Amino acid sequence: MTKIDKIERLSQQADAKSAKRARKKQELADHAITALKQLGYARTSLRDIAAMSGVAVGTLHYYFEDKVDLIGFCVRRYKVGFVAQMDDIVRTGDAPDALLARFIKRLALSIRRDAETHRLWYDVRSQAMFDPAFEEVVFEIEAAMIALVVRLLDRLGQPADQARAQAVYLILDAAFRFHLQRYLAGDTDAPSAFEAQVSAHFGTVV
Repeated sequence: MTKIDKIERLSQQADAKSAKRARKKQELADHAITALKQLGYARTSLRDIAAMSGVAVGTLHYYFEDKVDLIGFCVRRYKVGFVAQMDDIVRTGDAPDALLARFIKRLALSIRRDAETHRLWYDVRSQAMFDPAFEEVVFEIEAAMIALVVRLLDRLGQPADQARAQAVYLILDAAFRFHLQRYLAGDTDAPSAFEAQVSAHFGTVV
């Protein structure tokens, strides 16, 4: 085996090890989200997460620096997937009216399907006002969601500058959080109310 072959083999082994580590982090994050979305940030310890993940606390520390690192990874992982799902709708060839209706309906469905995970996002976003350690992940996720609104406005034939997209995002986010909280409090009609309210007023917003 030549020196170049040895270097290539070592590189392949390093890549495989890195990919395995990434898969394990994702697996642990999925278990952690299960605990966090039920108990929230403040009431969940690394020991709780380790117990629900079926691993030792030391294993979590091997993959994540601390609780903040783990929670940031979890929230980022979920929100990236959520934005990608919404992007799939934006990228369809639907006419603007049909596109907007599908977009709003999918947001309403997400309240019903993913309420506890969205609650974790709002929990972490609130924590960022007290703990600077969460600022980076919160800014990153909100930037991704504002960029999604930019693409939505562009598809709707509306001005899609950053300031306008930010204003629309803030209005959508306020309505979403309000109806999410109502749904978590037991109002099963909240997702439908969100869809109806946003559908009725979105025209005046944009």
